[in-house]
Amino acid sequence: MIAKLLSQEFITTRKTLLTTVGILLIVILMGYAIAILRVPVLDGLGLGAGIAGTIALTPVVLAVLVASYWRTMYGAQGYFTMTLPVRGRTIFAAKVLYGILVSFVAAALTAALLALAAVALAVSKGVAPADFIRELLTTVDPGLAWFVVVALLMQLVFAVIAGAALMSIGAEGRFNHLGFAAPVIFTVVLYFVMQLLGLAAMLFIPFGIRIGGPDAGTFVAQGMFQDFLAALKPGDPAGADPSVLGLGVLFVSLVLGVVLAWWGARSVDRRTSLR
Repeated sequence: MIAKLLSQEFITTRKTLLTTVGILLIVILMGYAIAILRVPVLDGLGLGAGIAGTIALTPVVLAVLVASYWRTMYGAQGYFTMTLPVRGRTIFAAKVLYGILVSFVAAALTAALLALAAVALAVSKGVAPADFIRELLTTVDPGLAWFVVVALLMQLVFAVIAGAALMSIGAEGRFNHLGFAAPVIFTVVLYFVMQLLGLAAMLFIPFGIRIGGPDAGTFVAQGMFQDFLAALKPGDPAGADPSVLGLGVLFVSLVLGVVLAWWGARSVDRRTSLR
């Protein structure tokens, strides 16, 4: 059943996704082409437009998925969706899984376009692209690079789960008189909760990365609390800059993601209201 639901999601969103991504790709590739061809005056603007479009690609795809989720779950199409002979949690799981898959594809496309941006920048500067990219890669620790990739993908998964869950919770009977304002309000509340919990996690969870000194980039079993205390000491310039960046916020995203996935599935399953 999940496979059939995923197929339906693709059919429902493919036209909007392909059109939106296609327009963005035209803008991005034209910008990079202008930079590669070294068009006077316009080459810098073209490169900037291409990079801006590349960075915006994944958020725009997420916005399309948000609109589709709301329309097919709580808009006019919601009446059809809720007549499907499956439990609400199964529909929620399929939509979240589809959102994760599509967002991962968008992230991979973004990575490829950023590599193309490096090529365009190298050509615009008169440098061999292979040498330019090789030099960039030598400045990045492979272990740290993979960690960043995994962390970004985790945040992407959290964003998809949180978006779907907050829309479903906001559409419950006690909130749906607010319309789309309910999930917007819940998103703002979640943002502030994440900020507070994230700060506490960065300070106290013993997992961080060195950001200064000869061992910069290495992971340590330490949070930022010691640096925070040092920064509070008056007249101590050594404590002004932190030596460790706490990474406990990743655990916050993991725990909250699980909670929101359970809450969102339960909301769809038991408290869906299309009034």
